[in-house]
Formats: sequence, C-alpha cells, structure tokens
Amino acid sequence: MKKPILVIAPLLLAACDNPGVDAKGNGIAATAQADPRVGNGEGTIMAIDSSTGKITLAHGPVAELHWPAMTMGFDANGNQLNGLKVGDKVKFSFRWDGKAGEIESIDKI
Repeated sequence: MKKPILVIAPLLLAACDNPGVDAKGNGIAATAQADPRVGNGEGTIMAIDSSTGKITLAHGPVAELHWPAMTMGFDANGNQLNGLKVGDKVKFSFRWDGKAGEIESIDKI
C-alpha cells in the first residue's frame, strides 16, 4: 500500500511546482499569447522605419505590465507614424501578446 503513494506523491509535487501550467492545467505561455494585454507609457522616439512599420521608443516604466524603463521596438501602421520624428516625446498605448508590442495610439506630448 505504501508503494502507490510513493509513486503518486512525486507526480503530484511536480504538477504543483510547474510554473508553466496554471491551476487548470493550461500552458501559461499559450494563455498569454491568446489574451494580449494593454500597456501605456511615455517615452522618446529613438528610430522610425516607415517601410517596415517599426518604431523604437525609449520609454519609462509600464505599470500595467510591471516593466521597468527600457528601449524597445513596436509595430505601428503608417498613419500612426505620420508627423512623428526621432527625438519627439510621446504618450502611447500598445497591445502586448507576450512576444511583440503593437502601437494602438501614439501622440506627441
């Protein structure tokens, strides 16, 4: 009778200690990608590539995502980039899917 308990106990402990699985057994990475989050920030434009729709921002902390200040690239559409230039200070909101950010709105400050 002790043998089945010894076999089951390590399996239960391993399942409880797996950070890649939530309480329902779903993969956390898959959940994060399926449910993008919105973040808001302020920063300075470091680079713009209108041909690829990329903008690089040196931004302050993003409270909604618990991010520190950093410099990173975001996807944007051409209309959002119109009238912006390197060095502009901006306020922006974006969607984060766990791998990439996409600008939802961006305005000069």
